[in-house]
Amino acid sequence: MLGASLLADPAPKPARAIAHGPRDQPRVALTFDACSGRPPWKLDEGVVEALEKTKTKATFFVGGRWAEQDPERVKRLLANPSFEIESHAYDHPHLTGLGSAAIRSEISKANDVLTPLLGHPPHYLRAPYGESNARVVRVAQSLGLTVIKFDLASGDPDRKFSRRRLTRWVLREIRPGSIVVFHVNGRGWHTAEALPGIVAGLEKKGLEPVTLSELLSHDGD
Repeated sequence: MLGASLLADPAPKPARAIAHGPRDQPRVALTFDACSGRPPWKLDEGVVEALEKTKTKATFFVGGRWAEQDPERVKRLLANPSFEIESHAYDHPHLTGLGSAAIRSEISKANDVLTPLLGHPPHYLRAPYGESNARVVRVAQSLGLTVIKFDLASGDPDRKFSRRRLTRWVLREIRPGSIVVFHVNGRGWHTAEALPGIVAGLEKKGLEPVTLSELLSHDGD
């Protein structure tokens, strides 16, 4: 007769968000939030062009309403094979203050907008404001998404963070496996100016920017 321990269901995965990748590999993920927020919603072309000129891989967390308002912006990002697109919920609420049904609606509505554009459902969710708890993670998991936080906030929404200060801060604090959050919806005041210096500094530190899927060894579709 099999022991009770062999018959028991395996323990569920812990309901937690991922804040960084492996620390033993010289890779990092530069991620950019496109928050829905209040209209007009923008795409900071300066950020996109800086990434393209330096041939830097990046992951964009796109709000569903942001994508719905102008799908061409998402297609603009998808045209670059070095970029990947993931979910930033539909609107931009504090998910930790919502019940499970409302959280599910936020994530599902974003999936409904993004899936036809991407050709597959998103793999990852960054909760608005980077806020998540066990309930948010469990609902996301039930919809097939892994919640992604970050271990380094660039500080780019702060107007006082100059190009020099932003560059110095990111390069000082970044570590192997880091997930860095910037913004691409017009809220990163000096992000485009700082990116060339940040990318050059990462190369000097021996750190390679990769997509989030590559950092976490996700094969994708």
